[in-house]
Amino acid sequence: MTKGFTLFYALLVSSLALSIGLAIYDITVRELQLSEAATQSQYAVYAADTGAECALYWENKYVGNGGSNSAFATSSADTGIPTSGVICNGQDVAAAAVAASTWPQASDANDATTTFSIAGATTVAPCSIVYVYKSGNPSVTTVVSHGYNTCTSGPLQLERVFQVTY
Repeated sequence: MTKGFTLFYALLVSSLALSIGLAIYDITVRELQLSEAATQSQYAVYAADTGAECALYWENKYVGNGGSNSAFATSSADTGIPTSGVICNGQDVAAAAVAASTWPQASDANDATTTFSIAGATTVAPCSIVYVYKSGNPSVTTVVSHGYNTCTSGPLQLERVFQVTY
């Protein structure tokens, strides 16, 4: 009679240990997935920050034709903007944007929008798309940088956005 109870207790203890082990495994898998999402989100944040910092640098440090201190157009009459030589992350973003007809993209007498991209080293590397809006007289500048954890669009692509207005 004790053999039946011993077998019953052994089964009860082993099923309890199995349940606890499966619960711990499930928690571990979920924590790993959460950690990977946080890592990918960080890549997107860094890409957005890179784009914004690049735009702010060239907004303040560029010296072009006519003494303009910005690499970005302020209106349709602005002729001092560069067509190459704006280097971000080792890439000439001005030349690439001119080739894509986004340097400047849209402009009128008091407004202009310039768009450029900073590509990652591969399609799975972080990248960013930056919009520099200038409007009014005196000009108000808004830099919007969209950072992505991967340049390939899909369900695993994360986007983070930085916006700076001054």
